[in-house]
Amino acid sequence: MSRITIYMASLWFISGCSVQDDPERVSDAVASIGGVDPNGVDPNGVDPNGVDPNGVDPNGVSLNGVDPNGVALNGTALGVALSGPPLAGAGLVGSTWTGRLSDGRSVALRIDAAMQGTGTNADIWSYQFSVSADGTFRPLCRIQTGPDSFADSVPGTWNLAQGVVGGGSYTASASQFTIVCRHSAIGECLELGYKPWTGNARELASCVRALRADYCGNGTPYTVTGTLVNLFDDKGIQTDTTAWTPEAEWTPDGALCVSKKKATRFDEVLGERPSCYPHALKPQKSCGTGFSGGAVVITELAPQ
Repeated sequence: MSRITIYMASLWFISGCSVQDDPERVSDAVASIGGVDPNGVDPNGVDPNGVDPNGVDPNGVSLNGVDPNGVALNGTALGVALSGPPLAGAGLVGSTWTGRLSDGRSVALRIDAAMQGTGTNADIWSYQFSVSADGTFRPLCRIQTGPDSFADSVPGTWNLAQGVVGGGSYTASASQFTIVCRHSAIGECLELGYKPWTGNARELASCVRALRADYCGNGTPYTVTGTLVNLFDDKGIQTDTTAWTPEAEWTPDGALCVSKKKATRFDEVLGERPSCYPHALKPQKSCGTGFSGGAVVITELAPQ
């Protein structure tokens, strides 16, 4: 079981071309971080990945790439891992990469510091990224400070569109990966244990839909940042330890059902009915009581 926080911005995917190192001496700081509390309840939100692209419209621009490669501080060529997290190890501090925006522009990315997760998240390395589209490097996750200024790397990509078929969908990939700030929906779900490299890609995709309250599975969120939500899954990675009210059952394609209108975030919090309710998204008394019909994740809300 988990209680989660999410915010709102664009997804970023690393490109395959390397860039020249910035002459500025970058930090070689290495710290240690823990994961998200595995049995806590946190506020949710609508941000897929929390990246602030420094003046680039966060709701319409993504950073797309194939076969990522970079350049280490000493000039050595780098490549991402084909198994496990795409980026791992303190040796990546100082490396530079090229990102290609969906509007055709290129941006330079630099890793300034590294932190390794602890416990069950020891396989996750988080990094402080800087981004430059004009020769000046600025923090990629600049809207946060401390550990939340770091970003994780996740294999695959997300569709950023909203209100259309395929919006918000996750596509697994060994040649593309996504950079996600730790406080974002994808970052939260990854650190909850939903890691593609451990066979939990469906749980990751379903968790992101659930935290963003993307009921219709078209990329449109129906929640407000800061709403408390309890989340658990079909594999027992997160377990249910509360007596909260069932809200919905989730798959990588959105919500299968909701328990009842008055026990949903779109009613209690946003006050706006999703376009798919109640025709495709139907209220069911038994919704949220079991993982039937392909459900992967269940959400619950605090009793009113």
